[in-house]
Amino acid sequence: MNTTNTQVDHGELQGTLREANRLWRRAGVRGSDRKMMLSELEAEIDGALRDGHDASAVLGEDSSRTLRQWADERGLCGRALRLELVVPAVVLGAAAGLAVILVAVFAGFAGRPTVDLGPLVLPMYASSGAFAYLCALLFVWITLRRDPRASSTLRWLSVLLPAGAVLSIGAGMAIAWWRNFNPTPIVLAVVVGVVIVVLGTTAGIARHSAVTGTRPETI
Repeated sequence: MNTTNTQVDHGELQGTLREANRLWRRAGVRGSDRKMMLSELEAEIDGALRDGHDASAVLGEDSSRTLRQWADERGLCGRALRLELVVPAVVLGAAAGLAVILVAVFAGFAGRPTVDLGPLVLPMYASSGAFAYLCALLFVWITLRRDPRASSTLRWLSVLLPAGAVLSIGAGMAIAWWRNFNPTPIVLAVVVGVVIVVLGTTAGIARHSAVTGTRPETI
């Protein structure tokens, strides 16, 4: 009987710790801070379980609210960069918005025939660029919707993404010109790699600026 109770208590403890870790990660708490708070939480709950109580004796009836308040009171929320989420969200959002253009570019590099849009080319590129911009912001908003720095991150991205897009296009054009606009898979791979690096760097700068608490208006 004691063994069964110990297993149940251990399962409850681990479940609570997993919940806390997920909630604090979504709240933008840094990994090192989460590790520290999880150790403290484990000690508190373990002590309560040994005294014959359950986790609610430490966390109350609304554990999610208590855990969030614990991190908020220590000023630990919104301090994680979370670049592993922000950078892919920006890159994938931009790629989704530029899907039509990317298909045409890849077809050209593959030597396949493409549709000649004539005077509609420039409007299509402009509309695709605007759509890619909005998709990148949307993807980041969806990814960080529970992060306390989500709004600040979006404000910074709205300012920096156009500059990053211009820089990435310029870098891609420079590489293509250097290779005499020779449509080879190597040139395509290098151009795509440069664009991803530039957009990823832009996303990283935006997120870092949001986490440090500066505002785009101070640029």
